[in-house]
Amino acid sequence: MRPMTILESVLPSFLAALAGDYRVVAPQRVGGADVVYADWTDDVPVDLDFVNTVVPPKMLFFPARETLFHIEDPRHATLSAGQEAGATKPLAIFGLRSCDATGLAFLEKFFAGRGFEDDTILARIRSALTMTLACREPGADCFCVCCEAGPWLTAGFDIQFSDLGDRLLADVRTEKGEAAIAAASSLFTLATPEDLDAWSRQLTKVDATFERRSFMAAGTRRISLGRIPQEKWEHWAEDCRGCGGCCFVCPTCSCFTVTDRPSGDDAFDRERQWDACLYEGFTREASGHNPRAAKAERLKRRFFHKMSYQYIDVMGRHGCVGCGRCVATCMGGLDISTLLTRIHDECP
Repeated sequence: MRPMTILESVLPSFLAALAGDYRVVAPQRVGGADVVYADWTDDVPVDLDFVNTVVPPKMLFFPARETLFHIEDPRHATLSAGQEAGATKPLAIFGLRSCDATGLAFLEKFFAGRGFEDDTILARIRSALTMTLACREPGADCFCVCCEAGPWLTAGFDIQFSDLGDRLLADVRTEKGEAAIAAASSLFTLATPEDLDAWSRQLTKVDATFERRSFMAAGTRRISLGRIPQEKWEHWAEDCRGCGGCCFVCPTCSCFTVTDRPSGDDAFDRERQWDACLYEGFTREASGHNPRAAKAERLKRRFFHKMSYQYIDVMGRHGCVGCGRCVATCMGGLDISTLLTRIHDECP
């Protein structure tokens, strides 16, 4: 489908046209400074001028806490579905940043691999209409340009919008995206050569304005080949607070734990909750043995899972999309970008 344009002033009308078939979610400003992905209503303006949200939109597809099923009378167990009531419409998420769309594709592959599929998460991802919004200006913590994850994409979206000022350029790549445009076809016009020239100039400008770069290749090579001395991991780990923040804000982190919680007389809810590989008890075994009791071992494990050739071979890419959230979150300077720079500088 040829590129189209839509005036920013009629964007709410487009989202309204989608609302019949989808649960529409869009970026909205809260508290004056922060932006979150929240259910769209026509009385709340869509924020187009933001760097990134504090929490990634993965939580819309992989909730931080979710009841998987209910258990009645465990001795003669009767199970019933635990899906949230009313969650019948698929998601239409507008304003996904390229890094988050790349992270969502990573999660889809993770939950579809290893010989089984997690239908609770995959159904949400595969039914969703994903509408990305290419960045006009990267933040100081962003480094997606180093990670093949932005600031614009060539695949992995239904519609990619680019902000040209008073209008948005729409690049449609899927039949689902074409159907969405067709639902509000009167709001769109074919992009002109001038529109495409403006878009091209914007891409060149954005690419040149990244402040943070990251030594991804060097870090991957040295982590994969075990060329980082143990004493380095131990030294760096002294700065880790074990808070798990880097995991919770990461678009590709997928660790979770499962617990059974009482929900009545002889009844329980089985819940899935986000977990963090930097927590001391994450790999503790039922016997009480903990193969990664030391912070250094947990830090090493995290970076091996994120950056090693072994995981790239399985997942098709490394586990970082350069969104910069861990840079803003980590109190010890152990975010992906900073630590890869330290590996490059300190471990030749």
